[in-house]
Amino acid sequence: MQVSILKGKHILLTRTVHQNAELDELVRSYEAEPVLFPCLEMEPMSDAAMSGLTMLDECSDVVFSSSNSIHILAQLLNKQNLTLAAVLKDKRVAVVGNKTAKALKQYDVCVDLVPRISSQDGLIEAYLQRGLPRSSLMFFRADEGREALARALTSRGVKVVMVPVYRMTFPKADSHQVRSSMAAGNIDAVLLGSAKAAHNYLRRIDNKALANQPVVVVISKKLATAAEREGLDVQVVAKDASFESMLDTLADYFESIPS
Repeated sequence: MQVSILKGKHILLTRTVHQNAELDELVRSYEAEPVLFPCLEMEPMSDAAMSGLTMLDECSDVVFSSSNSIHILAQLLNKQNLTLAAVLKDKRVAVVGNKTAKALKQYDVCVDLVPRISSQDGLIEAYLQRGLPRSSLMFFRADEGREALARALTSRGVKVVMVPVYRMTFPKADSHQVRSSMAAGNIDAVLLGSAKAAHNYLRRIDNKALANQPVVVVISKKLATAAEREGLDVQVVAKDASFESMLDTLADYFESIPS
């Protein structure tokens, strides 16, 4: 980790309020200055989640693609005096990455499948190596997202039940202060972790030239393509799909700029 390169840099964080709070600590560990600018607001879909849970007995496998779904489900079950560990007992549990696995372990849930590469593509590879679900699979997720895992398993005869647990909406908070800081050249970089965050970032700034003034950092090549289609000038693409990699790659970028 290259600490000194990012020291004092002001980095815009565009995740939800809760996720930005977690990311704040990571950014500070690089000695950078986080600027919280939520471009996503999480809205639980409680009825859909509870409806999905009623069908869980039919499934041998369960997949989580984010910690958001985990925390929301745990809270919903807690209101019914149930635990996530009890509900997922005897299920083969898979996640898209180590961070999601860590969230499950907070609730004493044993994780059986963690892909080598943190993505749905990595999880497809893990299923092909370790064996497909015995019966159907339940995928707890946001109401929007990639369909790669569902398509791959369905094409191999596995029934996939998609359960939306939450949706991401547009924040209502005022953005004047951040736009003013950006116009004054006080924001050095912006971190974008999803296509929706990139889209909402542009909406909140409401000026493409201004939105492109900081170094635009994205979490993957796929997101780079989507962000550029929106009109963003992506300068840094993470080597791995993680915020640690985004910061490491950003540090490499600043180090490469002649002084």
